Amino acid sequence: MNEISEEKQGNKFGMLSDKEIEKRLKKDLIVYPYLLREIEVKEAKVDIRLGGTFYEIQQRGIGAYDTIEEPPPDYLREIVLPPGEPYILHPHVLVLAQTYENISLPNDLVGLLQGRSSLGRLGVIIHATAGFIDPGYKGIITLELSNLGHLPVKLYPLQRVATIGFIDIKGKVGTPYGKKLGHLPLEQIKGKYSSMKTEASKIDKDWENEILKIMRDDLKN
Repeated sequence: MNEISEEKQGNKFGMLSDKEIEKRLKKDLIVYPYLLREIEVKEAKVDIRLGGTFYEIQQRGIGAYDTIEEPPPDYLREIVLPPGEPYILHPHVLVLAQTYENISLPNDLVGLLQGRSSLGRLGVIIHATAGFIDPGYKGIITLELSNLGHLPVKLYPLQRVATIGFIDIKGKVGTPYGKKLGHLPLEQIKGKYSSMKTEASKIDKDWENEILKIMRDDLKN
């Protein structure tokens, strides 16, 4: 009965259509800047473009990445390209990049990032695992680019590389991304990553790592 009454009242939870996205863009959802808004909001998604900053992972001198230890300070090399100059993504390489757009999600929407299928058919993966954008997130989106194909692929700043769909969740989250939960240490619950720039993996900051280090050290003794 409650579910039926909610549906009749229009309280449906699910993926937003283009018309619903437009309504929220005028209210509390921000995707900025637009180049061609009239064609970038379509069906149930918004087109997302590639920014001009890339971060190459340096392998020299690193035998293996230890996920519970802090990475070397020169782990990433920043490359900034102007519009018109391509970034050449080589096969079997992982590169961090960022979106051209900034986004701001209200506390009752989740974002779902998907790479373009046209790039997928070239073997280009736009995000490795980070396709879920938390309610309350504000800032650019970090992209994890990889090339599963056999040929290098040229990617251009401002090129459309992904889309974002939005899901209307039931109610608002109690602790949006980046906010502190009073009874827990800040570093355990807030978002690990800055929303204003792309950063290297911070998996070494996970709270359970201290336990894992003790277990590792016990094996050595």
